[in-house]
Amino acid sequence: MQQLTPQQIASFLQVEDTLVSWHGAMPATQQAAVSLCHRIAQVLQTQTSEPDWGADRMQVKLHNAQFELLLNVEWLCEAVWLQPIGFSQSNLTPPQMLAAIEQRLSELR
Repeated sequence: MQQLTPQQIASFLQVEDTLVSWHGAMPATQQAAVSLCHRIAQVLQTQTSEPDWGADRMQVKLHNAQFELLLNVEWLCEAVWLQPIGFSQSNLTPPQMLAAIEQRLSELR
């Protein structure tokens, strides 16, 4: 996977009704998925948990004071997305988290 700029990453992340979908290239390997996770975390200014691996998936929790997200990479259905989970440290609801993410991404585009 090529090195993506923060602006490219922001343009590939699209906020939808209940999640943030990735419209860039699917990571081909586990190493590429971890790299993409770290790049997305940098763009969103979040910390990451250790990856949780399954047969054809990876999940990583991304968090900061505003967001608590679960990054999902599913090779079987060839999809990457982030979904808000719970409430943030700032007590933002999932829709408020998505609005904050949209704001952050629009600053980079």
